Order: sequence, then C-alpha cells, then structure tokens
Amino acid sequence: MATRGFISHLDLNVSDPDRSLPFYELVLGYLGFISHSIDDRRRFWSLATRNGPELAIEIRPPSHPPPRRYHERYTPGIDHLAFHAESRAAVDELARLLVEAGYEVADPPAEYGYTAGYYAVAFDDPDGIRLEVVHEPAANP
Repeated sequence: MATRGFISHLDLNVSDPDRSLPFYELVLGYLGFISHSIDDRRRFWSLATRNGPELAIEIRPPSHPPPRRYHERYTPGIDHLAFHAESRAAVDELARLLVEAGYEVADPPAEYGYTAGYYAVAFDDPDGIRLEVVHEPAANP
C-alpha cells in the first residue's frame, strides 16, 4: 500500500501544557495511541497503522504567548480533528470518561446524517480545539 498523502504528524501548540497534557492523555490513550514524553512540557502520542505508516500527535507550549485565550473554530486555522472509533459503544465510553474526568462534552453521542450510521461525540480541548470521535459503519466494516 502506498503511503503518499497519509498524515505523518500533527503538532498542536497549547497555551498551558499542564492543563492540556492530561486531557490528551485521556483521549489519545483511549484511542490506542502510545504516549512518549519529550520533556515535562512536551509529549507526543503515536499510532501505527496495519500497513506501517505511523501518525504522531505532539502537544507542546507555543513559542510566544497566544494573542487570545481560546481557539476560535470558524476563523482561519483548524476547525476540528476527528478520529475513528470501532463502535458506538466506544464513542459512548469515551464520552463517559470525559465527563467523569470533569471535561465538558460539546455535542453528546448521537447519530448524525453525514453518512449512514454516523455516530459521534464532540468535545473541546482546554484551548477550545474541537475534537470528534466517530463510528462510521461504512469505514469500519
């Protein structure tokens, strides 16, 4: 399988790593990513695919203080980041874990009309970056 075009890594600058690292540890750890510490303010998580390519997501402090406190979804930049889940139960379980850990769920688990059986939960990281975890039966045969 050719790997051209597959995302290699994503680096997210966060305003407060002490606040964001536990959030990403919960979410990415739940999704099967392996945690790797770089230093006390930087960490990355990796996920290898069946065919070899690896996706890495790094959380790190910005080089300059942010001009505003929170990410604004509909301005230039990333709108949201969505991850696949193997089942509706996995979507529900992550939503439950987020709430138990004190994180707010923006859009509770529900079916949406994007594709047949599209079932997702959406939530924001501590800086307001929207994340979504979705079960799509057509994408998970």
